[in-house]
Amino acid sequence: MEKQNSIIQASMSSLIGLIVLNWVMIQALFAQVPPNPPGQFGPYIGSTIALAVVSLYLVYFHFRIGYISSIIVGLMCLLSSGPQKFFFELHATKLIPVIILGTTFSVTLIICSILALKRRL
Repeated sequence: MEKQNSIIQASMSSLIGLIVLNWVMIQALFAQVPPNPPGQFGPYIGSTIALAVVSLYLVYFHFRIGYISSIIVGLMCLLSSGPQKFFFELHATKLIPVIILGTTFSVTLIICSILALKRRL
C-alpha cells in the first residue's frame, strides 16, 4: 500500500508543479515579460491549467479518469515546455529552467499515472 501512496503523491506533486509553471507562463503572457509565450497560446495554457486542476481533484479521490486526464495534462505540458523547445525556440537559453522542470514534471506525471492505472486494473 505504501508504493501506491507514493505514486499518488508523485502524481499530485507533478500536477501542482505543472499548474504553478503554467500559471507563471500565462502571467508572463499577460504582463508581456520577455521571454513570454505568443498571444495565441493563451487559451492553450489556460485549458492546460483547467485540466490540471480537475485532474488534481480526481487523482486525490482515486478516480480512474483522474489518471487518464493526468496523462493528457502531461502530454499537453510536454508540447508547451518540452525538450523540443531547445531546437525551435529563439530564447531557449532563457527558458532552460522552464524546459527542465516542465519536462521533469510531465514525464513523472505520465509514468506515475500509467503505473497507477496498471495497479488499479
